[in-house]
Amino acid sequence: MEHIFVQANGVYQSMLHGYADIVRLGVSMLRIGAIGFGGGNALIPVIEKEVVENGKLVTKRAYDEDVVAACITPGALPVEIAAGIGQRLGGHAGMLVASSMMALPGALLTILILAVLTGEQGAALTGIRYASIGLGAFIISLLAAYVLKTLTAMRQAGTRVFRTMCLAMVAVFLLSSEANLYALLGIPAKPVFNLSILSILGLSFFLIVYLGSGISRAKAIVAGLLTASFLLSGSHPLAPALTGVHNATILLMGWLGFRGLVKSFRMGGESVDGVKLLKDTLRDAFVWLAFALALSLPAITMVQGSPAYIGEGFLSSLLSFGGGDAYLTIADGLFVQGGTVVSADFYGQLVPVANALPGSILCKILTGIGYLSGLRMGGMSAGLALSLAGFAVSVAASGLIFGIIARLLRTFHDVPVFRQISLWVRPIISGLLLNVALSMLRTNLEIGTGLLVPEGIVLTMSILLAVFCLYLLFVRRKAMTVPMLVSAAAGFGLFLI
Repeated sequence: MEHIFVQANGVYQSMLHGYADIVRLGVSMLRIGAIGFGGGNALIPVIEKEVVENGKLVTKRAYDEDVVAACITPGALPVEIAAGIGQRLGGHAGMLVASSMMALPGALLTILILAVLTGEQGAALTGIRYASIGLGAFIISLLAAYVLKTLTAMRQAGTRVFRTMCLAMVAVFLLSSEANLYALLGIPAKPVFNLSILSILGLSFFLIVYLGSGISRAKAIVAGLLTASFLLSGSHPLAPALTGVHNATILLMGWLGFRGLVKSFRMGGESVDGVKLLKDTLRDAFVWLAFALALSLPAITMVQGSPAYIGEGFLSSLLSFGGGDAYLTIADGLFVQGGTVVSADFYGQLVPVANALPGSILCKILTGIGYLSGLRMGGMSAGLALSLAGFAVSVAASGLIFGIIARLLRTFHDVPVFRQISLWVRPIISGLLLNVALSMLRTNLEIGTGLLVPEGIVLTMSILLAVFCLYLLFVRRKAMTVPMLVSAAAGFGLFLI
């Protein structure tokens, strides 16, 4: 009897510990969502510091696996990472709590500001824009901090590998940053390569998969020729004439990458229960769909035509490769041109609000479209119901597609190619984050221009403030909230001046 009591008590304590981890994770994700200016890739170092370094909730390897899965799937990247961490800690409950808390602050603030953004109250948006200049500098400092930590970690791989990783980081940065570099330098030219984030990641993962199962001189030459063909045939001057060559190159890269993946799986020698994998995947999909349906029921019962909006919202999330700016194009095509929301409201109110607030652009935009559409059709209550549906769909669609890829990565974690991905993901992501830093600087300049603040003042303030934030984070070891508040105060200082 005593043995049974001790065993039951152990199970009870284990359950309490699990719930405590879920609560801790939910609070952490809520905090990150509230300070997550920049969205998308900009939040990768923020989440890592919170859940890996400070909270010790997941290991560095587990976090990197979730980052890889999030980067190669469509949807809201920070929501996807949160879902992955949540599932590791608390199964389906942790998955839903973490992803929802990550998306909630930005979506909720979007609705609140849209609700009051009329007449003279438009001054609230002006104040947010000024503050966002300072917060943009804060995000730049976080991105720089992540890159510095990556360089430190890369040195442990040895001098030769370190140099190769640095070259990969620089290459990814240059390929992704052409538009931002030209704009900041005032060069009136179109980007030569004009590669999307998805194209860069696709090329990177092809090289990892093709060469990761064993490198030789012949394979290196083939990889080099295919990379050159991919870049040149897709470049701005040659793309119209070499479309066929570009498509053929992609097909050949896909085929060779698939063969490399198969070879890597054979080398790994892992035996997997396919039936269990399928059941687990279907169970996750059911949970996400049930979550979306439960939060969409008020809209379905109150707002006529809401199922069409919900379906289009789900589709738009699944098509959202390439980050926030890319999603604006998708949202325009589906919702603005489709008549769900008028162009003046979308570009005059929603987009400026979403860009100025923390969190994922996808979640904020889809939630805001639901609010504006419902408000126009049935008043405040309909707007709130449809915005809740938009929020649920943005989270569920992102989590659903991410879960499929993440489960494959977790299931086949001993396959050599996945070990190579874990090794190379940080320099690749760091190269992309350097471009995000340039994008944040460019955004600051554009916001300043719109507010009639001289460009030189915004540029100087952004750089000095980013350096000061790095000093607070690295030298003074301050918590992230300190430089964030300092940055916001500096932005409001411009407003007061």
